[in-house]
Amino acid sequence: MDINFRQLRAFVLAAETRSFTRTAEQLHLSQPSLSYVIRKLEDAVGVSLLTRNTRSVELTEAGAQFLPQARHLLRGLEDALREADTQRNLSRGRVRIAALPSAAAAFIPLKIAGFSQQYPGIQIDLRDGRAGEIRGWIMSGEVDVGLSSFPDDMAGLSFTPLFDDGLVLVRPHPESCASAHLNDQPYIALGTDTSIRPLADAALERLGYCRPPCWEVSYMSTAASLVRAGLGFTLLPASCAETFNVNDGLVIEPLSVQAPRPIGLLRRKPERSSPAIERFLEWLRDPT
Repeated sequence: MDINFRQLRAFVLAAETRSFTRTAEQLHLSQPSLSYVIRKLEDAVGVSLLTRNTRSVELTEAGAQFLPQARHLLRGLEDALREADTQRNLSRGRVRIAALPSAAAAFIPLKIAGFSQQYPGIQIDLRDGRAGEIRGWIMSGEVDVGLSSFPDDMAGLSFTPLFDDGLVLVRPHPESCASAHLNDQPYIALGTDTSIRPLADAALERLGYCRPPCWEVSYMSTAASLVRAGLGFTLLPASCAETFNVNDGLVIEPLSVQAPRPIGLLRRKPERSSPAIERFLEWLRDPT
């Protein structure tokens, strides 16, 4: 059944005005064009909906029964068009993003704050999680985009690099540590299920550190707190170093013996998109 917005609007207006002349004027159509539109609707539904005489237009019995449904369909179409317009104008929408803890704790909050101030009608949902979790959320459709490291398995995914994130060595202040030599200090490692761990282990191997971890934790904040207590050193992403109050019991040193990990936008193919999602991704890509 081929029925369109124009036909429904013409029929409802003709039924309400009981006049082809007024209906044609309001729709900016000629009367022959209006008659053609109504006839195409009647052909689509298979019955006559209106009868016309020299003075007025009357609903047939089928037309009277069809009119409430036509109004309902018309309201649904009008609502859908209004919703599409608000989405297009970025006055409403939703973006579901997942981010690595380093990104979620560092620059993502400021990006969301600026975006929300500019586009208050768009809802931003944020999840923080490990790289494997983010990949799973994207593949299941639970989030629209992930801010993550380059995955080992790219099947069904696209990756757009944003920046390279290196590692920094996080030590306790010398006053709270018995030795300043790295080989004499315990290693506080992040879990093997994190994207940081293999990079950190490789960097330590290049530094000649071969002791196994003395501590293994899941969260960067826990690792930083253990370092602050003088229990060892850790390696953390450079992007989130400032998050852990580095001047309070911590010393940060850059590492040159590493290959920085690329951080970027991870999306499922084919990409789920909307004006709100695309504008937020532009906002993330903007370096300012």
